[in-house]
Amino acid sequence: MTSLPAASASELRSRLEADFRHRVTVFYRSLQITPPYHSVEKAMLALRETLKTLPEQDLRAAAADPAPRNALFAQVFIESGLAKKSRGIITKLLADRPELLVPECRPFAEAFKAPP
Repeated sequence: MTSLPAASASELRSRLEADFRHRVTVFYRSLQITPPYHSVEKAMLALRETLKTLPEQDLRAAAADPAPRNALFAQVFIESGLAKKSRGIITKLLADRPELLVPECRPFAEAFKAPP
């Protein structure tokens, strides 16, 4: 995700939300399982609330740099409960076929390696 220095905080939040939704969609599509839609929407709301409380410097860092963005997305994925949904199936798929995931989805996969 490229971030223009002139982008407003609101624009950055919108970009991050769109990127998160895209990654979640790609994650479930890659694994060929139906996403838990209610939980995805809950995660989107959790991300929105988290982004509202982030200091602008952290918001800009997440928008500009993959490392803090991945950490933020993984945190929201776990805290929202998405990492608990279909856990057994996803853990098995990731163990058997790790190549299914594109690099941008790996932070979500890491959530399934941690204890529930």
